[in-house]
Amino acid sequence: MLTCRSIPSEKWVHAHKVLVYFFSRKGVVNPEDMAQETLMAIWAREDYEFEKEEDFLKVCRGFARKILLEGYRASTKHAAEELDPETKSRVPGIQGLKGNEVSVFLNEVFSRADAELEEEERAAIQAAVDRDSQDHPVDGKQRIRLFRARKKLAKLTGWRP
Repeated sequence: MLTCRSIPSEKWVHAHKVLVYFFSRKGVVNPEDMAQETLMAIWAREDYEFEKEEDFLKVCRGFARKILLEGYRASTKHAAEELDPETKSRVPGIQGLKGNEVSVFLNEVFSRADAELEEEERAAIQAAVDRDSQDHPVDGKQRIRLFRARKKLAKLTGWRP
């Protein structure tokens, strides 16, 4: 029986080239390092035996798959980093509006709603804004009222034709 210590050096060089090719096609940033890591894992196993010399490359590929999966797992884990308290929070954009433009637009929408919507429609929109995830679902009548009020407000503000 052959062991990894009895494999000729030409086979090791060939296996290294094959593994570099394998890892480079899998999108690994450092395929040479991964190939070297794979060969070191095989070399460290003194108890591993091969029936024939051709099985060495198959074993190398098997080890490479396991190391590739281990690399994927390691890359998906995120190290705990402290957040910078001075980082500004992201202001959501509304169809081309950014930053302070959003709050100005919303103020205009609210003033337009106060001026042109009925009290019942304004109350439906305000209730939807104030809703929380733990609140009970609204009934069908209220949903329809809210839909119609939003549609009317969108038409008044020019948000939708």
